[in-house]
Amino acid sequence: MGVFLMVIAIIFFVSILLIFRVFNNYKIDNYQALIANYFIAALFALTIYSGDLTITDIPNQLWFQPSLLLGLLYSVGFLIFALSTQKAGIAITSVFSKMSILIPVLFGAYFYESESITIIKISGLFLAMLSFFLIFKSEKSGIINIKAIFLPLLIFLFTGLNDTILKYIREVYFNIAVSDINSEIFIMGSIFSISFIVSIIIFGIPILIEKRKIETKNFIAGAILGIINFLSAFTMFKAMGHFESSVFFPIFNVGIVGLSAIIGVLFFKEKLSKTNYIGLAIALGAILLLTIN
Repeated sequence: MGVFLMVIAIIFFVSILLIFRVFNNYKIDNYQALIANYFIAALFALTIYSGDLTITDIPNQLWFQPSLLLGLLYSVGFLIFALSTQKAGIAITSVFSKMSILIPVLFGAYFYESESITIIKISGLFLAMLSFFLIFKSEKSGIINIKAIFLPLLIFLFTGLNDTILKYIREVYFNIAVSDINSEIFIMGSIFSISFIVSIIIFGIPILIEKRKIETKNFIAGAILGIINFLSAFTMFKAMGHFESSVFFPIFNVGIVGLSAIIGVLFFKEKLSKTNYIGLAIALGAILLLTIN
Protein backbone atom coordinates (compact mmCIF):
# COMPACT_ATOMS: atom_id res chain seq x y z
CA MET A 1 0.00 0.00 0.00
CA GLY A 2 2.84 2.40 0.86
CA VAL A 3 4.54 2.00 -2.52
CA PHE A 4 1.22 2.45 -4.34
CA LEU A 5 0.47 5.66 -2.41
CA MET A 6 3.96 7.00 -3.13
CA VAL A 7 3.59 6.36 -6.85
CA ILE A 8 0.19 8.09 -6.90
CA ALA A 9 1.63 11.03 -4.94
CA ILE A 10 4.50 11.36 -7.42
CA ILE A 11 2.07 11.34 -10.37
CA PHE A 12 -0.11 14.02 -8.77
CA PHE A 13 2.92 16.17 -7.93
CA VAL A 14 4.27 15.96 -11.48
CA SER A 15 0.76 16.82 -12.70
CA ILE A 16 1.04 20.09 -10.77
CA LEU A 17 4.27 20.90 -12.62
CA LEU A 18 2.56 20.15 -15.93
CA ILE A 19 -0.37 22.40 -15.01
CA PHE A 20 2.02 25.27 -14.26
CA ARG A 21 3.63 24.72 -17.63
CA VAL A 22 0.25 24.87 -19.39
CA PHE A 23 -0.53 28.11 -17.53
CA ASN A 24 1.90 29.95 -19.81
CA ASN A 25 0.12 28.74 -22.93
CA TYR A 26 -3.21 30.17 -21.74
CA LYS A 27 -1.67 33.28 -20.15
CA ILE A 28 -2.98 32.41 -16.70
CA ASP A 29 -2.33 34.95 -13.94
CA ASN A 30 -0.35 32.92 -11.40
CA TYR A 31 -1.36 35.09 -8.45
CA GLN A 32 -5.09 34.79 -9.10
CA ALA A 33 -4.81 31.08 -9.88
CA LEU A 34 -2.85 30.41 -6.67
CA ILE A 35 -5.41 32.14 -4.47
CA ALA A 36 -8.18 30.09 -6.11
CA ASN A 37 -6.00 26.98 -5.81
CA TYR A 38 -5.69 27.20 -2.01
CA PHE A 39 -9.36 28.09 -1.62
CA ILE A 40 -10.57 25.13 -3.70
CA ALA A 41 -8.10 22.74 -2.06
CA ALA A 42 -9.38 23.75 1.39
CA LEU A 43 -13.02 23.69 0.28
CA PHE A 44 -12.61 20.28 -1.37
CA ALA A 45 -11.03 18.81 1.78
CA LEU A 46 -13.65 20.21 4.13
CA THR A 47 -16.45 19.14 1.76
CA ILE A 48 -15.45 15.46 1.65
CA TYR A 49 -14.68 15.47 5.38
CA SER A 50 -17.41 13.57 7.26
CA GLY A 51 -16.23 13.91 10.86
CA ASP A 52 -17.57 15.98 13.73
CA LEU A 53 -14.94 18.74 13.77
CA THR A 54 -15.59 22.16 12.23
CA ILE A 55 -13.38 25.02 11.11
CA THR A 56 -13.78 26.67 14.51
CA ASP A 57 -12.23 23.56 16.09
CA ILE A 58 -8.96 23.94 14.18
CA PRO A 59 -7.18 26.19 16.73
CA ASN A 60 -7.98 23.68 19.50
CA GLN A 61 -6.24 20.74 17.80
CA LEU A 62 -2.86 19.55 19.07
CA TRP A 63 -1.40 19.78 15.58
CA PHE A 64 -2.62 23.37 15.02
CA GLN A 65 0.70 25.11 15.68
CA PRO A 66 2.84 22.98 13.34
CA SER A 67 0.08 23.09 10.69
CA LEU A 68 -0.10 26.88 11.05
CA LEU A 69 3.63 27.11 10.40
CA LEU A 70 3.29 24.68 7.49
CA GLY A 71 0.51 26.75 5.93
CA LEU A 72 2.68 29.85 6.14
CA LEU A 73 5.67 28.05 4.64
CA TYR A 74 3.60 26.73 1.74
CA SER A 75 2.53 30.19 0.65
CA VAL A 76 5.75 32.10 1.32
CA GLY A 77 7.84 29.27 -0.10
CA PHE A 78 6.05 29.40 -3.43
CA LEU A 79 6.70 33.13 -3.75
CA ILE A 80 10.40 32.56 -3.06
CA PHE A 81 10.37 29.70 -5.58
CA ALA A 82 9.00 32.05 -8.25
CA LEU A 83 11.62 34.72 -7.48
CA SER A 84 14.41 32.14 -7.46
CA THR A 85 13.50 30.80 -10.88
CA GLN A 86 13.63 34.36 -12.24
CA LYS A 87 16.90 35.38 -10.60
CA ALA A 88 18.92 32.14 -10.36
CA GLY A 89 17.27 30.03 -13.06
CA ILE A 90 15.02 26.97 -13.07
CA ALA A 91 17.83 24.41 -13.03
CA ILE A 92 19.63 25.82 -9.98
CA THR A 93 16.34 26.33 -8.13
CA SER A 94 15.26 22.76 -8.85
CA VAL A 95 18.55 21.29 -7.68
CA PHE A 96 18.44 23.19 -4.39
CA SER A 97 14.80 22.22 -3.80
CA LYS A 98 15.62 18.53 -4.26
CA MET A 99 18.79 18.71 -2.19
CA SER A 100 16.53 19.77 0.68
CA ILE A 101 15.88 16.09 1.41
CA LEU A 102 18.90 16.37 3.72
CA ILE A 103 16.81 18.31 6.26
CA PRO A 104 13.95 15.81 6.82
CA VAL A 105 16.30 12.82 6.56
CA LEU A 106 18.73 14.11 9.18
CA PHE A 107 15.88 15.31 11.40
CA GLY A 108 14.21 11.90 11.16
CA ALA A 109 17.40 10.06 12.10
CA TYR A 110 17.89 12.31 15.12
CA PHE A 111 14.29 12.73 16.31
CA TYR A 112 12.52 9.42 15.58
CA GLU A 113 13.75 6.37 17.49
CA SER A 114 12.36 4.02 14.84
CA GLU A 115 14.57 5.54 12.12
CA SER A 116 18.24 4.96 11.54
CA ILE A 117 20.97 5.88 9.08
CA THR A 118 23.01 3.01 7.63
CA ILE A 119 25.89 2.95 5.17
CA ILE A 120 23.53 1.71 2.46
CA LYS A 121 21.09 4.56 3.10
CA ILE A 122 23.90 7.11 3.12
CA SER A 123 25.12 5.73 -0.22
CA GLY A 124 21.61 5.90 -1.65
CA LEU A 125 21.15 9.45 -0.37
CA PHE A 126 24.46 10.53 -1.90
CA LEU A 127 23.51 8.98 -5.25
CA ALA A 128 20.08 10.67 -5.10
CA MET A 129 21.66 14.11 -4.65
CA LEU A 130 24.21 13.40 -7.37
CA SER A 131 21.40 12.37 -9.72
CA PHE A 132 19.56 15.66 -9.10
CA PHE A 133 22.65 17.60 -10.13
CA LEU A 134 23.29 15.53 -13.26
CA ILE A 135 19.64 15.47 -14.40
CA PHE A 136 19.39 19.26 -14.18
CA LYS A 137 22.92 19.97 -15.42
CA SER A 138 23.10 21.87 -18.67
CA GLU A 139 25.87 21.32 -21.17
CA LYS A 140 26.07 25.08 -21.60
CA SER A 141 28.37 26.76 -19.11
CA GLY A 142 27.47 30.12 -17.68
CA ILE A 143 28.44 32.55 -14.96
CA ILE A 144 26.37 32.27 -11.81
CA ASN A 145 25.49 35.46 -9.95
CA ILE A 146 26.70 34.83 -6.39
CA LYS A 147 24.00 37.14 -5.01
CA ALA A 148 21.33 35.03 -6.69
CA ILE A 149 22.38 31.95 -4.70
CA PHE A 150 20.64 33.45 -1.65
CA LEU A 151 17.20 32.65 -3.08
CA PRO A 152 18.00 28.97 -3.88
CA LEU A 153 19.36 28.64 -0.35
CA LEU A 154 15.99 29.87 0.95
CA ILE A 155 14.31 27.29 -1.32
CA PHE A 156 16.54 24.62 0.22
CA LEU A 157 15.49 25.74 3.70
CA PHE A 158 11.76 26.22 3.03
CA THR A 159 11.31 22.96 1.12
CA GLY A 160 13.23 21.00 3.72
CA LEU A 161 11.19 22.54 6.55
CA ASN A 162 7.93 21.84 4.71
CA ASP A 163 8.75 18.15 4.36
CA THR A 164 10.10 17.91 7.91
CA ILE A 165 7.03 19.49 9.52
CA LEU A 166 4.62 17.38 7.46
CA LYS A 167 6.49 14.23 8.49
CA TYR A 168 6.52 15.45 12.11
CA ILE A 169 2.74 15.86 12.10
CA ARG A 170 2.42 12.41 10.55
CA GLU A 171 4.65 10.77 13.15
CA VAL A 172 3.66 12.61 16.32
CA TYR A 173 -0.08 13.17 15.95
CA PHE A 174 -1.19 10.13 13.97
CA ASN A 175 -1.16 6.41 14.62
CA ILE A 176 0.45 4.99 11.49
CA ALA A 177 -0.97 1.52 11.94
CA VAL A 178 -4.55 2.67 12.55
CA SER A 179 -4.93 6.07 10.93
CA ASP A 180 -8.23 7.94 10.73
CA ILE A 181 -8.72 9.10 7.14
CA ASN A 182 -11.21 11.74 8.27
CA SER A 183 -8.63 13.29 10.58
CA GLU A 184 -6.06 13.26 7.79
CA ILE A 185 -8.48 14.97 5.41
CA PHE A 186 -9.34 17.53 8.08
CA ILE A 187 -5.73 18.41 8.80
CA MET A 188 -4.93 18.85 5.11
CA GLY A 189 -7.99 21.06 4.77
CA SER A 190 -6.76 23.07 7.74
CA ILE A 191 -3.31 23.54 6.22
CA PHE A 192 -4.76 24.69 2.90
CA SER A 193 -7.17 27.03 4.71
CA ILE A 194 -4.21 28.70 6.40
CA SER A 195 -2.37 28.85 3.08
CA PHE A 196 -5.43 30.48 1.49
CA ILE A 197 -5.51 33.23 4.10
CA VAL A 198 -1.78 33.88 3.71
CA SER A 199 -2.02 33.81 -0.12
CA ILE A 200 -4.69 36.53 -0.08
CA ILE A 201 -2.16 38.80 1.62
CA ILE A 202 0.90 37.75 -0.38
CA PHE A 203 -0.70 37.50 -3.84
CA GLY A 204 -3.72 39.75 -3.34
CA ILE A 205 -1.72 42.91 -2.62
CA PRO A 206 0.20 42.82 -5.97
CA ILE A 207 -3.11 42.19 -7.78
CA LEU A 208 -4.62 45.32 -6.22
CA ILE A 209 -1.52 47.49 -6.60
CA GLU A 210 -0.98 46.51 -10.23
CA LYS A 211 -4.76 46.65 -10.88
CA ARG A 212 -4.71 43.32 -12.65
CA LYS A 213 -7.85 42.34 -14.51
CA ILE A 214 -9.82 39.64 -12.70
CA GLU A 215 -10.56 36.87 -15.21
CA THR A 216 -12.69 33.75 -14.89
CA LYS A 217 -10.11 31.57 -16.64
CA ASN A 218 -7.62 32.22 -13.83
CA PHE A 219 -10.01 30.88 -11.21
CA ILE A 220 -10.97 27.87 -13.34
CA ALA A 221 -7.27 27.06 -13.75
CA GLY A 222 -6.77 27.59 -10.03
CA ALA A 223 -9.70 25.30 -9.19
CA ILE A 224 -8.21 22.47 -11.26
CA LEU A 225 -4.83 23.07 -9.66
CA GLY A 226 -6.41 23.13 -6.20
CA ILE A 227 -7.98 19.68 -6.50
CA ILE A 228 -4.75 18.17 -7.85
CA ASN A 229 -2.79 19.99 -5.15
CA PHE A 230 -4.96 18.52 -2.41
CA LEU A 231 -4.73 14.99 -3.84
CA SER A 232 -0.97 15.35 -4.14
CA ALA A 233 -0.51 16.54 -0.56
CA PHE A 234 -2.98 14.01 0.85
CA THR A 235 -1.47 10.96 -0.86
CA MET A 236 2.02 12.16 0.09
CA PHE A 237 0.87 12.53 3.70
CA LYS A 238 -0.59 9.02 3.64
CA ALA A 239 2.46 7.50 1.92
CA MET A 240 5.07 8.93 4.27
CA GLY A 241 3.45 7.05 7.15
CA HIS A 242 4.70 3.80 5.61
CA PHE A 243 8.39 4.74 5.26
CA GLU A 244 11.31 6.12 7.19
CA SER A 245 12.37 9.66 6.25
CA SER A 246 15.70 8.41 4.87
CA VAL A 247 13.78 6.21 2.44
CA PHE A 248 10.65 8.18 1.58
CA PHE A 249 12.01 11.62 0.73
CA PRO A 250 14.93 10.56 -1.51
CA ILE A 251 12.75 8.10 -3.48
CA PHE A 252 9.86 10.58 -3.67
CA ASN A 253 12.07 13.38 -5.01
CA VAL A 254 13.98 11.09 -7.37
CA GLY A 255 10.65 9.82 -8.70
CA ILE A 256 9.45 13.37 -9.34
CA VAL A 257 12.66 14.40 -11.08
CA GLY A 258 12.83 11.24 -13.17
CA LEU A 259 9.17 11.26 -14.26
CA SER A 260 9.33 14.99 -15.04
CA ALA A 261 12.38 14.45 -17.24
CA ILE A 262 10.75 11.54 -19.09
CA ILE A 263 7.52 13.49 -19.71
CA GLY A 264 9.55 16.46 -20.89
CA VAL A 265 11.24 14.28 -23.51
CA LEU A 266 8.13 12.40 -24.65
CA PHE A 267 5.52 15.18 -24.70
CA PHE A 268 7.38 18.48 -24.80
CA LYS A 269 10.25 17.43 -27.07
CA GLU A 270 12.84 18.47 -24.51
CA LYS A 271 16.33 17.16 -25.18
CA LEU A 272 18.44 15.41 -22.58
CA SER A 273 22.21 15.25 -22.76
CA LYS A 274 24.32 12.19 -22.01
CA THR A 275 24.95 13.69 -18.58
CA ASN A 276 21.20 13.92 -17.95
CA TYR A 277 20.70 10.27 -18.91
CA ILE A 278 23.54 9.26 -16.59
CA GLY A 279 21.74 11.17 -13.85
CA LEU A 280 18.54 9.21 -14.50
CA ALA A 281 20.45 5.92 -14.34
CA ILE A 282 22.08 6.95 -11.05
CA ALA A 283 18.64 7.91 -9.73
CA LEU A 284 17.40 4.37 -10.36
CA GLY A 285 20.44 3.03 -8.52
CA ALA A 286 19.68 5.34 -5.59
CA ILE A 287 16.12 4.03 -5.41
CA LEU A 288 17.36 0.42 -5.33
CA LEU A 289 19.78 1.17 -2.49
CA LEU A 290 17.20 3.07 -0.46
CA THR A 291 14.62 0.32 -0.73
CA ILE A 292 17.00 -2.30 0.66
CA ASN A 293 16.01 -3.14 4.25
